Amino acid sequence: MSAGTTAAETSVLPVTYLQQEWVAAVGGDESNHNIPHAIEITGPLDLNDLSAVLTALVQRHETMRMSFTRTKGRIAQQVIAPFDPEWGFEDLSHLPRPAQRAALEQLAAERCELMIDLFTPPLWSAVVVRMAPERHVLLTIWHHAVFDGWSNAVLFRDFHQLYRARLDPGYPPPPAAKIQAGDYAAHERAIGLGKHAEFWREQFPADPPRLPAERTAQGDPLWLRAHPLPRVGADAVGPLLRLGAQHGAKPGSAIRALVLASLAPYLDDGVMIGSVTANRDAPELTHTIGLLSDHVPVRVDLRGNPSFGELAARVHEATRQAHMHRVPVGVLRQELPVALPGDRSLFDLSINYMPHAPARAATITAEDGGHIGMRLQTLPTNMLRPRMRSAFSGAVSLGFQIRHSHDGHVSGDLWAHSPAFTTSTVDRLCRDLGRTAREVLSFPQRRIRDLGVHGRAED
Repeated sequence: MSAGTTAAETSVLPVTYLQQEWVAAVGGDESNHNIPHAIEITGPLDLNDLSAVLTALVQRHETMRMSFTRTKGRIAQQVIAPFDPEWGFEDLSHLPRPAQRAALEQLAAERCELMIDLFTPPLWSAVVVRMAPERHVLLTIWHHAVFDGWSNAVLFRDFHQLYRARLDPGYPPPPAAKIQAGDYAAHERAIGLGKHAEFWREQFPADPPRLPAERTAQGDPLWLRAHPLPRVGADAVGPLLRLGAQHGAKPGSAIRALVLASLAPYLDDGVMIGSVTANRDAPELTHTIGLLSDHVPVRVDLRGNPSFGELAARVHEATRQAHMHRVPVGVLRQELPVALPGDRSLFDLSINYMPHAPARAATITAEDGGHIGMRLQTLPTNMLRPRMRSAFSGAVSLGFQIRHSHDGHVSGDLWAHSPAFTTSTVDRLCRDLGRTAREVLSFPQRRIRDLGVHGRAED
């Protein structure tokens, strides 16, 4: 980063409500709540070209030049002038190919574990990993407070298209983002409850889940730990989705219903879940790198002990209604103080349903006729251990990340606060998901509170 940046070259802009929560939850200036991004590059790699493309990315995206700042007692974002980013180099080519993948994952985990000063830009770093003479990986590490799931695809698209434009002057660069992250934050801050006030006042307060957590003293350190969920095969997922569809539920609602059915012993008659939304509805937002995502609180009615199909229908309708009245979670916190006493979370349980996305890959033809291939790699995040002082919307007590694969199976991770949840407790919750899927298929009409009774007794 250029050391010559002056105050006159720095812009101070709003942050989103979620970013504000995030910085407060860290409890200090440094945080290791980082996520990796990896692009595999095959073919002749010119490091000068790569460096120039990274510089062009920094020019295009304010998120790559930002950090947080404190001004007038509030958190804001500061964006500095464009700079030539530094990057590191690692060589794994001496390892046998089967061992390289594990070494790359370990390298990513180690770099994600490093603390980032949230008040010193930039909030990302890069390293080029040599796997073979013509096979490299561009590994970037981002603090999650400035980078969300949607940003993965934006970064890959811009990188490979800028690289292609550098090698082929006749190729146009990708369209620039019309809205930067700071612009979106300013827009979000202008949103109020408006016509949605009555709907949201009827949703709160909801019954918090009676989650099987150990008590921890106030002020004790918290960290997130990922626990792998059982793989539910396509032969089971297909019938579950069809059962939900018979009751009018879409796949995402059926999968969320499966999670709720597995947690039935810990839920009262009305539970509020956090449903992740990318907030990229408008076309001009699809090219923005940053944390634009948020959660939509969805209140699900469990009265009458519904069957799985009935529950899927209720989840579907509750989700539809909540999205029709969607406003930022920060607005709800701000404008519903009576309904949300104290510092209670809007939801203590989040379910992020992630349907299959097409593989990101591209081939670039250089002027000399050579080919450079690029592919977005998925690195596991279950080795990460982000630490914080308190829970917040982006890291609630229990968070299910459910991935729906292209071949139809379902897998994912259960993120839980530690030490609030013991490993044995979370392992049991993970097992209950697969067990519930099997029982629903065996007894489709069975009520959700009657599922798994014998299995739980055996635990």
